[in-house]
Amino acid sequence: MGSETGIKIPIVHLSKEKLDPGSSAWLAACNDIRQALEEFSFFEVVYNEPSIEFHSEILAVLEELFKLPHETKRRNTHPKLGHGYMGKVSGFPEGMGIENATNKDECQKFTSLMWPDGNEKFREVIHSYVKIASELHQMVVRMLFESYGIKKHYEPHINSTNYLLRLLKYGRSQGETNVGFKAHMDKTFLTLLYQNHVKGLEIRTKEGEWITYQPSSLSSFAVIAGDVCMAWSNDRIKSSYHRVIVSSEEDRYALGLFTFLDGVVEAPEELVDDEHPLQYKPFDHQKLLDFYQSYSDPNKRDCNIMKSYCGV
Repeated sequence: MGSETGIKIPIVHLSKEKLDPGSSAWLAACNDIRQALEEFSFFEVVYNEPSIEFHSEILAVLEELFKLPHETKRRNTHPKLGHGYMGKVSGFPEGMGIENATNKDECQKFTSLMWPDGNEKFREVIHSYVKIASELHQMVVRMLFESYGIKKHYEPHINSTNYLLRLLKYGRSQGETNVGFKAHMDKTFLTLLYQNHVKGLEIRTKEGEWITYQPSSLSSFAVIAGDVCMAWSNDRIKSSYHRVIVSSEEDRYALGLFTFLDGVVEAPEELVDDEHPLQYKPFDHQKLLDFYQSYSDPNKRDCNIMKSYCGV
């Protein structure tokens, strides 16, 4: 289990209603986000949504989804690793994916695949959730860019962002005590994770200690830096090494919003200087995913793949 080292995961409180861009509270939050990512590669956001009622609705539709027959869930196919249905494989959660999930039509397509006769409630809840999570993601990215003094790069970045929603269930099987997700780094820019009350997500600190993340509220999201954020920030932010250990008798449900970028990704010139010489050549995010998938030995996939792929 996660080590109780006394190290506290940073918490940032955000509200789109109460934070005005440019205000002192906004600027303080910008600074907190940058510091949290630079020091931990991870932080918790306490947001103004979802409400308690909506939290319950999200979990109810997730439970309904995972109760579907295996044959039905397997319809969610995708050539990319981890984008479609993954069954109960040791070291991984059961999961399904909706690409471009901010698009209501994509949520509808997925819903029709699972429920050919329709399931209006599921589609509405999932699309409403993605709207909340993607708006929060955009707020976090804007604040990070502003903190680095590179606000001009924000709009092009968001315009090239695609969202993959992963619907995840971690359960105990065949008497195993700890079933979850093996330690890894995400191949995203940022990942936003939302979950039920069953803890399990663990983050490795710079000192090599594992600390357990426990959401402090029903409107808490985990924000996780991925490999692409590391390369973009020119190593100012490291990729978060994390895992999931579930030892509860209860199932752990989570929604992961993964962000991928179109076109060429490169470190902004403002983040390259004598103190921070360029670490990565410009690269294509989609081709990085292909490179990652081409590794025949899955155990080597996370051995600083960015340096192998596009290191200077």
